[in-house]
Amino acid sequence: MGRMTVTSPDLRKHWRLSGGQVIVAIALMIGIGLVFYSYVSLNEPPPPSRWPAYFAWNPETQSLAQPSTGAGAYQSFVLKSWLDEQVPFVPLLSIPYLSFLLLAPIVVPLLNLRISFKRFLTVAIALIISQLVLDVAYLLFQTNVIRDVQAGDGVGGFLVKQVWGNDQPFNGFPSGHCTWTTIAICSLMRLRKAMPKTAWIMSGWLLLIYPATVMLRQHYLIDVYTGLFVGFAVYWAVMFVVERPRLMPRNDDLAQAQG
Repeated sequence: MGRMTVTSPDLRKHWRLSGGQVIVAIALMIGIGLVFYSYVSLNEPPPPSRWPAYFAWNPETQSLAQPSTGAGAYQSFVLKSWLDEQVPFVPLLSIPYLSFLLLAPIVVPLLNLRISFKRFLTVAIALIISQLVLDVAYLLFQTNVIRDVQAGDGVGGFLVKQVWGNDQPFNGFPSGHCTWTTIAICSLMRLRKAMPKTAWIMSGWLLLIYPATVMLRQHYLIDVYTGLFVGFAVYWAVMFVVERPRLMPRNDDLAQAQG
């Protein structure tokens, strides 16, 4: 007799989607790609007419960081603090920074879809809404990070050049990397019982993106703080609307209240 394979009831539920759910999932994944493109479209020097009374200053020389007139002129804000001066430059953090492009917008939503369609809706909609919020910030308050270091040589230098060549130092406040990373980690932590190894390992890897944003001279620290706030706030707001969780007290809390 052949061996009988027993499949866990929970495992059989994975990836069970109706035709309508498949269509919605595809539409939302396309939506994630479109809002990501909206970031790319704004990732360029703002025209000099956008901020007629404000200019970015180089905090070291106290001179204008960009020309105020001419073909190369643009105007933005530099949010560099005294603490940013102490942040080291770590080229090898380009690895987790670049991996974000695959993990946050693609892998994490699909992992949620494998477990729960509602969890997928939460993370996908949160990614889309958060990017629209960031786009408004970039239109109204576009910042500029002054890259005060050289990319260097070797593997680290090559990776830094890939980052700098594809992601200009604009659209910094709040950090889109930190916003989407926060949403991804929030969703992964809710999957830690269904897929503990994957959730914990991937969350630990994604945590490296926070220091990478400042240690690669892509952002200042204030960009990280605000990105954390936007990501956390949007994810939980969307979760309460989409999943409508019941906030029930624990049994021991009920016992104490009745005692």
